[in-house]
Amino acid sequence: MLQNKYTFSQTSAVLEIVGLPDYSKNDNKTKISIISSWKLSIIDQPEIEGSIDHLKSILQSFYKYSSLILLDKKEKLESKLIDICLGEDGLHYLLLKSTKPEVKPLTLKLGNAEFTDVINCFDQLGQSEDINFNFQTILPEYKKQNFFFRDRNKIFNILLPPLLAFISISFLSLFFNYSYENNPKKNQDISYIKLL
Repeated sequence: MLQNKYTFSQTSAVLEIVGLPDYSKNDNKTKISIISSWKLSIIDQPEIEGSIDHLKSILQSFYKYSSLILLDKKEKLESKLIDICLGEDGLHYLLLKSTKPEVKPLTLKLGNAEFTDVINCFDQLGQSEDINFNFQTILPEYKKQNFFFRDRNKIFNILLPPLLAFISISFLSLFFNYSYENNPKKNQDISYIKLL
């Protein structure tokens, strides 16, 4: 049976997916529902390939790590098959672990451009109508948080100075207004003007 092959590329990265349609689900003969192999090629880096479990683990780790970067959390991400961390030199260090004991772990160093290109290839895979791949199990989950309670101190520090300034100005305005209204000299000046 002839296998289908699709490639997703972005500048420095190419993702290749090879597989078969699932005829029990009435798939078109050009679709891939059963992924038999995949390969990720990045310029100046060794090729990455493995089983479908490897692909899922790498996708999960890349998306989770990129979301941590966007949240400005510089945490090391570790899993059974891949570790990712941000080095002091600004590069993203990937440690790819094999399930075979005789195969040594593979270390990759990616700059921001290469890392973004890989994410773009994964995004293209997720948007492809030719490949049935459940991305809902891959993408990181976030707990919905009330915005006010998420960073209470920051909001408090932003709102407190203008609020204090408004209260101070209001208090001073009321004080001067009250003082002016109850000033006897002002009343004398008014009566003097009436006499003229």
